[in-house]
Amino acid sequence: MKERAHFGEWASTEAETRFRAMEDELWDEFGGGRPPSLDVPTAFGTTRAYRWEGDGEPVLFLHGATGTSLSWVPHVALLHGRVAYAVDTIGDVGGSRQTAPIREPADLVTWLDETLGGLELDRVHVAGTSYGGFLGLLLAAHRPERVRSLTLFDPGGIVRLHLFRFLAWGAACLFASALPARPRRAAGRALRMPALDDRRILAMTLYGQRHHRVRLLPTDPLSDGDLRSIAAPVLLLVGRKSEVHDARACVARASALLPDVDAELVPGAGHALTLSHAAHCTERLVGFVVEVEAGGHRSKRIAP
Repeated sequence: MKERAHFGEWASTEAETRFRAMEDELWDEFGGGRPPSLDVPTAFGTTRAYRWEGDGEPVLFLHGATGTSLSWVPHVALLHGRVAYAVDTIGDVGGSRQTAPIREPADLVTWLDETLGGLELDRVHVAGTSYGGFLGLLLAAHRPERVRSLTLFDPGGIVRLHLFRFLAWGAACLFASALPARPRRAAGRALRMPALDDRRILAMTLYGQRHHRVRLLPTDPLSDGDLRSIAAPVLLLVGRKSEVHDARACVARASALLPDVDAELVPGAGHALTLSHAAHCTERLVGFVVEVEAGGHRSKRIAP
């Protein structure tokens, strides 16, 4: 069978320009303007990364599919002055520019490893949601020297995606986005998707989905051996009502295979828990990072 190449690109220069303008408006409103950005050359294209000044060992944020680093602004604000970076995934709608196809997970590892090298970051606390969690798992398994700790928010890469349930949830969110304000907000609560509250975020997200061809690798589960090889301490937060996979199975497999993991099922949360439970996610991340740096060891558990 011929190997499939994954290459993401905009439908036109005009479409990208329009998306960037929409994103700039949200950066100005939510983030007080963009933080300093860096463009890092890699074998697969130029990676756009952002840096927030601060102290301590750096935290690296990896966003979900069809998102950008903008999504991490509320979390960075709760880091209490710790230095942080966020990376726009190559091939996605963010500011990174893909010039060579991604063919296999090893390519993603090389891309992210080269990005960290270009940023002059030896080791980082990695925090990833959804597809970003998948990237974090790959990096921890295949470039362990890069990962000080790994925090995963409802990630891909541990158990298989429930495709039908995921597509049904996405279709329901898409339908709800066209509703008037009051029923749209009610739908946002029912679907556990806070982004439905803000039409500007919706408009930018939907515009990117319509005008950018995203060809990301599927988030196939890592092998038992790969998960067992991850030496970094792991914090895993999974939405109890996750729409994309079996939440209990995800926690169970991670607890059985990851050598050093603190696994929590977050009550009332779905896949978008970094939006619906932003404060809880960041508080757990900060506490975890502090404990790792102090030499603490994590225990395996499933929250009630």
